[in-house]
Order: sequence, then structure tokens, then C-alpha cells
Amino acid sequence: MIGFSFILVLLYVFAILWLLLGLLGNNWVGDEGVAVQEVNGISVIVAFRNESESLPGLLGSLQSQDFPDHLWEAILVDDGSTDCGPELLSEYAQQLPIKLLKLRENRFGKKQAILLGLSQAKFNTIVFTDADCTHPPQWLSTIAAQMDYIDFLQGNVKPLASSRSVVSWFEALDYAALMAVSAGSFGMGRPVIASSANLAIKRSLIKVDERTIRADVPSGDDMFLLHHAKTIPGLRLGFKALQHLAVETSFTGGFKGFIERRARWASKASAYTDIDTILLASLVFALNFWIVLLLFATVSGFVGSGVLLSLWLVKMVTDFVFLSTFLFKTHQQKLLLVFVPLQLIYPLYITFSAIAGLLIGVTWKGRTID
Repeated sequence: MIGFSFILVLLYVFAILWLLLGLLGNNWVGDEGVAVQEVNGISVIVAFRNESESLPGLLGSLQSQDFPDHLWEAILVDDGSTDCGPELLSEYAQQLPIKLLKLRENRFGKKQAILLGLSQAKFNTIVFTDADCTHPPQWLSTIAAQMDYIDFLQGNVKPLASSRSVVSWFEALDYAALMAVSAGSFGMGRPVIASSANLAIKRSLIKVDERTIRADVPSGDDMFLLHHAKTIPGLRLGFKALQHLAVETSFTGGFKGFIERRARWASKASAYTDIDTILLASLVFALNFWIVLLLFATVSGFVGSGVLLSLWLVKMVTDFVFLSTFLFKTHQQKLLLVFVPLQLIYPLYITFSAIAGLLIGVTWKGRTID
């Protein structure tokens, strides 16, 4: 047991140090002053369902963009909303270059909404974002500048923590950790995480269809698109944490929503074919699952507490060095206030949500994802 624990945590430490090297390269931090060599149009695609509370923030941030109106469009695709979201959008249609589309009754899901939006997009640069995101005024102009040098651009997504909810702080730090892994892996040239909350591609170089985003799998359009992009020779992939490129998002639903989101992200893992993603995800799950087993073994008196404490301390120190590097560089260091308590519960909810997502399925916005 001690030998296995040592090997497992050693592999984990090596993996995190590898990601840390990607962060220390600083190429993901970028340069705000990059000039646009050639101004190209941008099509923004947003798939939404029952987002009436979030849409005003999204639309307000789009309205504030400093990018010329004739060079961009926003295509918002309604995935069967039952609230007043579509009506809210119609109020903005006269003020912004917005197209409002609705999936046919025999079509549903975010991936089908994305494909419908792509079929109506008129520009080569495609930007994906979510309805619960807000964007700085220079968001589109910064993307336009970066797309002169990058073909697949992952922008940073900053989670907002509510002062009234400890759970939101936990989830914000958890999500920031995913962004840190994304930045580090992009920095090493082997990206393993993408988020469609802030993602831009050149569709002339990256084919997006039912096969590439795995329309047969309910979740994971961004991850499957990344895995496809990695197979294209010569494609330039990059992560940028520029201040003017970062979007902000917030999470709702309390602890139940937290676990559901984590389970939904895990539900697509069995369909992954990218070896980098499979190896890292398997290692993270294995270590956390082993910690949970050791916890029960320690409580039951089968083993002493020394192995568990040693494993947890090594993991905590390794994670702190890695996360703090990312958080300080992206000005999110306040999230470290909940680092230690999150570390205490992290193995438990990671193990539970992974098993729930893979075996049980989850409910998301009124639909069951198997």
C-alpha cells in the first residue's frame, strides 16, 4: 500500500510539474498590444436554454464591444427554452447585429444548436461563448488581433465568486484550476482542456460537424473540437490570458449545481480518444479515488493515518505551487483563501461526480444526460 501510494503520487507530481513548466513559459500571458494585421469579420455563436436571467448581461457586454458592427454578428440559438429568454433577445435585435435561431422540434441539445448556428454564420472566424458569460469591451477586437497568429484560440474564463456563498468560492477555485491546466498544457504544446465559454477558431482550417464534435455524445463540444484540432498538421493552437480577452462567468444552483456540473463534465470522458487527456484525467481520478479509499481504511482502522496524511500533504503542496502561479498571473489570487478547505473535500466530490457522470448520468436544464 505504501509503495503504490508513493508511485501514484510521484506520477501526479511529475504531471503537475510538467503543467507548471507550461505556465512558467509565459507565452500564454500574451501581449495586449498586438496589432491587427488584417481585419476579418467574427461570428459569435451562443447556444442557450432557459437563460432569461443571464441574457441581459451577455447582451449588455456585446452591446459595449468596440469592434465595428459591420464586422461581427451574434448568432443565438434557442435550444427549446421555456422561459422568456427569446423575447428578451428580440428587444436587442434592432440595436445589435443579432440573429435569433430556434432548433426544430426534432432537434435538441447544445451541439445541434452550435451546428445550426454555424450553418448561418457568414464569417471565417467563429467565436463560441455561453449565455452566462460577460465580456470586456475589447473582447472581439482582441480576438481579431490574436487570430492573425492563432488558428485555435482558447481564452481565459474567470469564474466569479459570490461573497454570500462559500460553495461559489469552492466552484470558482475548482474552475480556475481547470483553466490553469488548460493554460499549462497549451503552453507545453499538448492541450488537454478547452472551454466553449471563450473559444475561437478559423473554420476554413477546422471542420466542425457532427463527427468532429461527437454529436452522439450529449456533452463536450469544446473538448472534442480540441481533440480534433490537435490532429490537424500545422494548426496553431494557443491559450491566452489577456485581460481584454478574458470573459467572466458565475455559477448557480449551490452545492447540487456544483456536483451536477462536475458530473456532466465527467460524463463525456469515456468517449475521449486523445491520449494526453485520457492519461491526465485517469491519473487525477486514480489519485483522488485512492485518497478516498485510504480515508475509509484509516477511519476503519485498517491502516494508520500516516500514509493518508503524507499523500494529502504532497498533493496539497504540489497543487498550491501550480495553482498560485496561475492565479497570481491572472489576478485571481483571492481564490486561494479557500484552497485548504477545498483540498479537504476535493477527493470526495471528484470521485463521486466522476462515477455519477460515467455510470448514472445527470440532469441538466431539465434534460437527463446518460
